[in-house]
Amino acid sequence: MESKIIFSVVFLSLIYLISSGGVVLSLEPLDQAQWLMEKGELDKVITLLEPLLDSFSQEELSQAVEMIYQIYLEKGEPDKATQVLEKYINKFPDDPSSYLYRYWIAKIEEERGNFAKALELFHKIIDSYPRDEEDPYGLKDLVKEDMAYNLQYHSKDYLGAIKVYQELLNSYPDVEEKARIMMEIASCYEKLGKIEEAISYYQKVAREAPDFSYGRWAELRIVYLQSQPTGVEKSKEALAQKLKEAFQSKDIKKLKNLAKKGDFWMGVMFSEFEVDDFYKVENYLSKHLPQSNNLQFGKLDKRNDDFVLRIDNWPDPDYNILYLLIEEGLYGWEWKGIIVSNTELENLQ
Repeated sequence: MESKIIFSVVFLSLIYLISSGGVVLSLEPLDQAQWLMEKGELDKVITLLEPLLDSFSQEELSQAVEMIYQIYLEKGEPDKATQVLEKYINKFPDDPSSYLYRYWIAKIEEERGNFAKALELFHKIIDSYPRDEEDPYGLKDLVKEDMAYNLQYHSKDYLGAIKVYQELLNSYPDVEEKARIMMEIASCYEKLGKIEEAISYYQKVAREAPDFSYGRWAELRIVYLQSQPTGVEKSKEALAQKLKEAFQSKDIKKLKNLAKKGDFWMGVMFSEFEVDDFYKVENYLSKHLPQSNNLQFGKLDKRNDDFVLRIDNWPDPDYNILYLLIEEGLYGWEWKGIIVSNTELENLQ
């Protein structure tokens, strides 16, 4: 009876320690850290795990490094996050995890907008990764994708991007993955002004991946490249003014003529875009345009590589805000799509 009472007292004491925020001393540091993480006591986690950064156990060190790295990222301290990753890299430079951490450091630089530095680090990972070493994280292809993206969209080195994309084509057996890469190659050729080469790749995608969204998108890009555009303007302001006038006059025919030929985009704020011909958007606009009274037009705002013209008081009961996407395309400034939104979604930004 006495032993049961002692056990109960000890058990209740442990429960009290846990519920009152005390750290159970019998837990290992990593377990304690995980428990503190769940409670949101991040500074205590760092204090607890910092001694483990001197550990020579790969497993123990990697767990400590990754937890502290995540905390510093959450705290908005990327330099400290990088320094923690380097602790592991310096001790185990040839371990696959070290290459993963080098990749994370490169992504930190990319997130900061240091694209040249990120690209340099991507190159170093590819050049130094041992040929015969296992690649459990699929880093070689992942890094090449990031390299190609940076070359295409930040360095504007389209030939360099095409070279890396071609290497990736040989790595991906999946039809949809190959189609995605070929779409990027075609896009690079477009930007180089090599339209025949671009069409050739789009035709490959349409032929080899007809059952995927990339197949339909490729068909629409071919339509775009082979069409005579009707709504192109020399300036984004001129196009925005024509769109404004067409909406004010509720003229669906004018809107159709102003729409980019081929792939036209439609999406909801914070969701993926659908890519199809303008006729799908035409049905939507035809439904709501007749009731579009007292529309309010904002100014052109830059959003990523595009510009948007915002329209408030749009009569859709679910989406009272409409954005018109305008981009500088192959032929000039074009209306490329719409985004629907509402006040609630805007407040989430």
